[in-house]
Amino acid sequence: MSSRKKRGQLQPSSSSSTTTAAQPTKRVTRSSTTKQQQPEASTSTSTVTTPAARPTKKRKVEMSAHQPIIVDDSDEEGEDTFFSGAEGEDFEIDDDIQAAISASLQDQVKSKANKVGLPSPALTEEVSFGRAGWKRDYGLCKSKWAVQGEIEGYAGMIGTVREFKLGDSDDSITFELAYDDIDGREFKFGLDIVFQDLKNYPASYKLVLFSPDALPRRADTTFSRFTEVYDLELPLLLGKILASLQGDDEATGGIPGDFVEGEQDEDEDEEMIDGADPWAEDPGRGFEIAKGSEGDLGAGWIQIKEHFQQAEEWGYRPGLTRVSDFWVVSYSIPLKNLPIDPNVLGMWDDGLVNAWKKDRRLTLMMGTDTYPPHLDKMNYWLGFHPNYKPPLDVMVSTTRGHGMPGFYLSAPILNYLKSFGRCYKLRTAFGLNWTTSDRIGMDEEETRQVFQYNQVSRSTGKEDKDDPIAKGFERNIPLVTFHWVLRRFMEAPKYCLNCGLEVNIPSLRPYVCDKPLCIYGFMSLGLGPSVEHTIVTHPAVVDVLVSFAHCAAASGPNTRMELPHHLHIEVPPEFGIPQPQLLDELSDPDQRRALAWLIEKLPRISEIKAHLESGGKLKSIEAPSGSIGVLRWLVGSCRAYLKETKPGEGVQDASSATSTTPSQAVYGGFGGDLKQFTFVVGSPEQESNFRNEIELAKKGNRNCVNYPTLLAFHGSGTERWHNILRTGLDFTDTINGRAYGNGVYFAPDSGTSMGSYSRGTPYIRENADFKLSKATALVELVNVPHTFASSHPYYVVNNVKQIKPFLLLVQGTNMMETSEEVEEERVRKAQSAKGALFVHDPMLRIKTTFGKNPLAVRMPEKLTRTTYIDGDANDETDQDIFNPPPPPPKPLVLFKPSPQSRYDRLEMLPPPTETSVVANKALGKELKAVVKAQEEGTLPFWVNPDVESLYCWILELHTFPPDSHLHKELKKHDISSIIAELRFPASFPHSPPFMRIIHPRMMPFMHGGGGNITGGGSVCNELMTGTGWNPAFCTEAVVREVMTNMTEATPPAKLDPRNWNSPYTMREAIEAYKRVASAHGWQIPRDFDKLTL
Repeated sequence: MSSRKKRGQLQPSSSSSTTTAAQPTKRVTRSSTTKQQQPEASTSTSTVTTPAARPTKKRKVEMSAHQPIIVDDSDEEGEDTFFSGAEGEDFEIDDDIQAAISASLQDQVKSKANKVGLPSPALTEEVSFGRAGWKRDYGLCKSKWAVQGEIEGYAGMIGTVREFKLGDSDDSITFELAYDDIDGREFKFGLDIVFQDLKNYPASYKLVLFSPDALPRRADTTFSRFTEVYDLELPLLLGKILASLQGDDEATGGIPGDFVEGEQDEDEDEEMIDGADPWAEDPGRGFEIAKGSEGDLGAGWIQIKEHFQQAEEWGYRPGLTRVSDFWVVSYSIPLKNLPIDPNVLGMWDDGLVNAWKKDRRLTLMMGTDTYPPHLDKMNYWLGFHPNYKPPLDVMVSTTRGHGMPGFYLSAPILNYLKSFGRCYKLRTAFGLNWTTSDRIGMDEEETRQVFQYNQVSRSTGKEDKDDPIAKGFERNIPLVTFHWVLRRFMEAPKYCLNCGLEVNIPSLRPYVCDKPLCIYGFMSLGLGPSVEHTIVTHPAVVDVLVSFAHCAAASGPNTRMELPHHLHIEVPPEFGIPQPQLLDELSDPDQRRALAWLIEKLPRISEIKAHLESGGKLKSIEAPSGSIGVLRWLVGSCRAYLKETKPGEGVQDASSATSTTPSQAVYGGFGGDLKQFTFVVGSPEQESNFRNEIELAKKGNRNCVNYPTLLAFHGSGTERWHNILRTGLDFTDTINGRAYGNGVYFAPDSGTSMGSYSRGTPYIRENADFKLSKATALVELVNVPHTFASSHPYYVVNNVKQIKPFLLLVQGTNMMETSEEVEEERVRKAQSAKGALFVHDPMLRIKTTFGKNPLAVRMPEKLTRTTYIDGDANDETDQDIFNPPPPPPKPLVLFKPSPQSRYDRLEMLPPPTETSVVANKALGKELKAVVKAQEEGTLPFWVNPDVESLYCWILELHTFPPDSHLHKELKKHDISSIIAELRFPASFPHSPPFMRIIHPRMMPFMHGGGGNITGGGSVCNELMTGTGWNPAFCTEAVVREVMTNMTEATPPAKLDPRNWNSPYTMREAIEAYKRVASAHGWQIPRDFDKLTL
């Protein structure tokens, strides 16, 4: 192992990323605490210090030399914070982590069997961590409480748990809890707990708690205290939750155990090296990035250039930036250059359209300590920026949580990226398409099962012919990642905003799937796009949505309305009930009355907007918590596109139709104020169906080429619009008779719809900014009246594919005062409206009118797709990558391989017999690259180009540093090289190769040897096991790394002084490899044994 000291690495903040690390901190890690090998025990003292904000006490802990102490403080990168020492060695340990130390003792190291690898071995029976550990604890709890049992809570008070079992969702439990609180009140209710991020259980995980029953007031506080949990196993967790419910104000989910390395002087650093682990991974050049130069990147620098050139072929702009102790690889593309209609972006969010208009670039920042990056050790940030890559100060602030702001879909996509590593491995290991890989990969348990049993169903969905993996760029992980993110962004309505799986029926705007947990998370936990943002940017839309819902709820059970169930909306006693109850528990009539009452308790939307703009939170407005829940549901569940028209757009007065002057308050003889909203309902499929109907009409009717659509009005009762906005116009219900046929009725004149069929409502919401009384839709119909069920005197359309809602006209009274300045600004904007007037078909039998005048409608401005010409020059770092200065000429390494007589003494086994197409392709590329470098004289080792099999390479390691101990010993014994063997599995590159030394024999570690060479001659460090292997590693870099460790580890590799000329056998190499890997908890590749067959 290398003796070079490796600094603790700064980890990026997670406020805008997918990891859970806090502010960048230094960690005491295995690789940073184990730098020296000593055959004899020694004593030393080291100090582990927590952040300054948390003063701690210290205590002495005696540790045995043969029993490493494991601290379960795994971070997202999979490193274990741990301490090991010789017998009698003292370490100062904080009180805060003593419990974690005691609970984490194992025979050797923490099992990592729950981590998905390629391939992954079967789980052992003695797993105490991750999901397997959680399942073990669940089994213990179930054995106690499956029927009924007691649990101790606050101050010795006892609670009763009944019917403890698994819940409906993955990793969830459900049970009935009964207890008395500190005030002597009795409670009994069902409790559901969903566990998330269990890979570090019990060190850290997350919870979602809810109940189908009415809950005590203290439950909200309890639930908020346990959203994140640290160092609590399941039985202890349930006791803490019970204690909090009973009244313990100090019972919480715990404090993050994110302990960091304190400041140390040089003596302390040396002490940390004593008693180090001889086999812990310490990657050398080609794997480790130290200070940001080409020399530090080593072989990775060449790969970066190749990968960046591949990225440019796809139209992306890559960049590389050093940020503190890690690198940020950034990929960006102008939003205008994505194949997506900007008008569709406008339906999703105004911010996306603004970014499109301002030529912003969609930018993904990927934090990594190595290149190629390790899939499971990357951090991500996503946002928009005007430059091809953000400047250094923006990158630094972004990684700390307050730089490049997020946007409408950034949080869901970053959440999806937590599963990207699993999806990538499934895509490359099994040849699945992305649809199938994502479906399996989003489920951690299903992924584990696939790799454990090596069985997977065939791909479903369309094949991926144009993604980087299909083009052979699977090793360019940043490119594949960015392409995957763009696909998720452009197809956002197809995926659930919470779980990431495909929804059954996509909507116009991205939404969640119909699983109760996803709906609950979206509505109640704020996991989707911000409701607060919608209130601030579109208060008029929110106001009318609330009014429609109030009218529907107050109108009684005859009105179609899907009620907000399973969202834990509480109705307080003020409604007229004895005690708080969930809305779900009331009768249907009472649910509707309660819903209307909760809406009435909301302040004006304009007041809520002002409260939010002043820095307040939605939860702090003066309204019952149930009212706030209803507001979130109303805004979040509306999947229609509804937006107030801009000044000058929409229906015009007859006097202003050709001058683009603003519309007046009185339209066509109808009194009162009128608000207009751009109005689109349905799904992308319905939009596509409408366009297809137009194309069919054009083929059969030449008139439709110039006049593809006509306009007509549809009036409906105010109480029905809440449902119409969610489901669209249909003819399911018969409200006004069907004298002219079966279908949806439309009138060519506004008077019929706005006067007769848009029934007013007596249920006026008093706290509305706009007290609406009627609503009418102006729709586009495909201009084929002869195909309608009737075309006179009304249009009766029985094919809903021919219907596209266009404008929503809402009549009422505006309660908001408009200043003279605001009115003047509205007039100025109206006069500059850019939309064109709708052109009516002069051949229509019935003319469309508004009042007594021809209908004049100014259409909303349509954005036209354009391409952004990228003229940004590369900065200095990226310029050096694309156009590096010519390297100084390197002296050619001339080497003559050993004579055959030397090989005749060696035990050589036949090459592995198991092969695969993927491995054949990868090994062919690897051998070609190594032979080319060898011909150029740049390799410190020699490989036989005439290999008998791609799966077995014979190497001679010949060039070591002249001042190294190994070089001197080889020269002393007149040995020109070290003969080694590389054997590759059929699962390469997803599984590591096996490397062993054949001749000469090295000194065993117990006698003073080292260099990561086992007593049997095999090379064994974490890098070449299933735990540390990265499929992106290249073979040349791997061999260079092995040679570096042979000379730079402490102690280095040495020749056996007595038996140096005795070759190793394959059997002793394999046994030693397994022994060392098992002792350190590293995964042995599943098909390892097949390498000797």
